[in-house]
Amino acid sequence: MLIFLLIFYMVKIFKNILIFIFLLSSITTSVFSKDITTLLRNQQLTVFDIGIFRLEADLKTSYPSIKDHLEVTEAEFYTDVVTSYSKNSIDLIVSVPMNNNLKKENYFSDSFRCRNIFNSVRDFLLRNENLSNYRYTMATSYLTSIFSTPSSWPSWRYDEEIREELVNLVKLEITLRPSNELALNEQVNPVSCIGGLETDIDQIIISKKYN
Repeated sequence: MLIFLLIFYMVKIFKNILIFIFLLSSITTSVFSKDITTLLRNQQLTVFDIGIFRLEADLKTSYPSIKDHLEVTEAEFYTDVVTSYSKNSIDLIVSVPMNNNLKKENYFSDSFRCRNIFNSVRDFLLRNENLSNYRYTMATSYLTSIFSTPSSWPSWRYDEEIREELVNLVKLEITLRPSNELALNEQVNPVSCIGGLETDIDQIIISKKYN
């Protein structure tokens, strides 16, 4: 009889322990869930971050703008947005493969093609802005909207000096890179052209290194 009572009390204690552990686990999970929700809700997303996300999305969708200049697949079409705090710059990167050219004797045709692709991508980015004889006006309007939130319109949009700083901050860089086969067979290097969204086509800077 004593043994039976002892076993009964031990089972009862064990059940109570299991119930306690279950309740503690539920409370801990609930508290953690509330903590992580609070943590995520309190994370600040800056207007700069939002602007970079928008630039990345716009650049990725610019693929159709280059199809008149090169036969490349969308998978071969590489884009990126690179920011540098030390250089105070935002670089919009577009890179496309070339199956021929990129030699010294092809400099003029390659630079011409690079500028044309630059112009097409830039026009694609500015396509929703009011048509103007001045790309500077279109570039400032586009970048101001990119770095603004739907709930508020920045007061600095009326400050011409700040608008100019914003335009100077963003550069578009097009790179004609050799395909793997061309790089191995000819040992050629990429051709790049860079400029602002407001830059005239004849002022776009060409960069090329020859072996």
